[in-house]
Amino acid sequence: MLGSLFAISSAFFWASAVILFKKSGDIFSPLSLNIYKSVVALVLVLVTMVILGIPFFPQATLKDWLLLALSGIFGITLADIFFFMALNKLGASLVAIVECLYLPSVLFFSFIILGETLGTGEIIGSLLVLSAVFVGSHKKKTTGRNPLSRDHLVGIVSGILSMVFLAFGIVIIKDVLEQSNVFWATLVRLVAGSISLVFIVICHPKRRQYLAELKFSRAWLTALPASVCGNYVALLFWVAGMKYTTASRAAILNQMSSIFIFILAALFLKEKITVNKSIAICLAVAGACLTIFT
Repeated sequence: MLGSLFAISSAFFWASAVILFKKSGDIFSPLSLNIYKSVVALVLVLVTMVILGIPFFPQATLKDWLLLALSGIFGITLADIFFFMALNKLGASLVAIVECLYLPSVLFFSFIILGETLGTGEIIGSLLVLSAVFVGSHKKKTTGRNPLSRDHLVGIVSGILSMVFLAFGIVIIKDVLEQSNVFWATLVRLVAGSISLVFIVICHPKRRQYLAELKFSRAWLTALPASVCGNYVALLFWVAGMKYTTASRAAILNQMSSIFIFILAALFLKEKITVNKSIAICLAVAGACLTIFT
């Protein structure tokens, strides 16, 4: 029950952060925004561990350290860069549909890596969620040309890659989380993700542009609360949910972020509620519910 509560809480706080990140994305590039929110989260986790007296170097095997570091590179560096690219190209409500791929991705990796079995309901539920992505991504033809623009296609592909990397990154540390402190595990992931991001910026030909974007500006008014909400509170709840329940069940409840994003985007970003998006959300909810109750 505790793990389920953490997982659903993570979904809500992440959805709230996505709305704020969408506004920040008008000024920050995906790479600089990823660095910014990772550093903010890293500082907050460090301060929290000092206050609570949580050791930075607990008794853990080299394998645990390496798996958590690898998880940070996949789940923070790569997944979040592609996520912010998708958010900029598609908007919050459509990203909420593409995010539905997180569930089947976790179910797949949980089966391959952890050996968690998939029942008939879970398989059908995952297919419903997958169909939601295609329904929500479809646009009506207004001319004889292909309705999918290049930006739209890039956004969808980026979103898919983000969810695959995110799912892989969390599933590979499921066993480590069961015997580790949530804050320490989150810290190692954040450190690995931040270091790899800095390395990418240093080697990038546009490094001056990215560093300039990180200077204090009005974008901080939305980027700072988004980082606290999404990459501190939601991240901790996400890791805790994965620790205290099965990977499959945590993923199902995490998937409710799509519902929250859809609602919040309509309320605060004034994104249009289309028939396709409504149907897609219904399919996603049906798939999640079928997985839970079978």
